[in-house]
Amino acid sequence: MRMLRIAAAGLLAFGLACGSGSGSSSATLNGVVRGQPMKPVDAVSSPARVSLGAISADVAAIVLSDVSGVCAKLTANTEPKNGEALVIMVADVDRSSFSATAPSQPGSFDVFNPAGTFGIPPAHLAVVRFGVNGSCAEVPEQSAVATSGAVKLTSVSASGYAGTYTIGLETGEQISGEFHTASCPGLATYLATPTHSCGG
Repeated sequence: MRMLRIAAAGLLAFGLACGSGSGSSSATLNGVVRGQPMKPVDAVSSPARVSLGAISADVAAIVLSDVSGVCAKLTANTEPKNGEALVIMVADVDRSSFSATAPSQPGSFDVFNPAGTFGIPPAHLAVVRFGVNGSCAEVPEQSAVATSGAVKLTSVSASGYAGTYTIGLETGEQISGEFHTASCPGLATYLATPTHSCGG
């Protein structure tokens, strides 16, 4: 699944599969995206520096995937050919300097679509995208961007993040669920690398 490429203005596309992070993980996704359900079987996360348009931002990056063991592939900078993922990035925003930092404590983060929203971003921001990957390329007609809702972090630690989400998509659909992620430092490296190999 090519679940993680950060596109212009902070929208996320893709990249994941096989291996394991540090600790155990679990996640749920209730609802459908473009009429199709997705059952997450793995959840990984890491603090990461990403490009949100012209701004570099420090975020908490979270990936819920329907492919088990995503961390090893991310660490190897490899994109599997098939899969689905919900990619969540949350940050605390200093609205005077427009700088962003990864959350250091639990809180509620409002969904913001950098490509489709004008004005000042919320102080606690979430950028969310659901992506479907074919042969190491996103399938746009099956993917979707979040335009409303919130992500709530209930736990922030070196071993990962826990929380819930209820978000509205550009399709008019709504999805919700919870996550307990395993730490995967390779996710941060993956997001900072512009090109990735195509795996099986």
